[in-house]
Amino acid sequence: MDIKNLGNPIQGAKDKAQGATGKLTEQVAGISAAAQEQFNAILEEYQKVLPMAESLGLSVESFKVEMGLVPEIRTTLSGSVERINKEAVQKLIADHPNNKLLGTILNALLITRDLQLKLNLKALKGVAVDIKLGISPNVSVHLTP
Repeated sequence: MDIKNLGNPIQGAKDKAQGATGKLTEQVAGISAAAQEQFNAILEEYQKVLPMAESLGLSVESFKVEMGLVPEIRTTLSGSVERINKEAVQKLIADHPNNKLLGTILNALLITRDLQLKLNLKALKGVAVDIKLGISPNVSVHLTP
């Protein structure tokens, strides 16, 4: 067995691994750039949501940034169920059909408000809207005392 010839297959495997790593790095960078672009668009929608949420008596209670391959923002809006005017909410939804985040938040608020009234949950007068902004935005609404 010739030890000099062993270096070539090992070097060949090493070169292939480096090539694959380079391609993978390029693909991840491409995915990351696309994800960042989508994240920025969602963040723009959120910026437009804030004044409308304030008009319904909601205010930003918390704001948290989570860093990773793709950043996420977690924020909570809070207010009073009594201040959620169904007609005003429906008008905001109709006036801004392209803002999907706004529509999701406001529809969730209406459903929660209707359930609070239907179930006669008088002790729960507050409302909190937990929003996760990232590649896949998520909205959760809960009643508070």
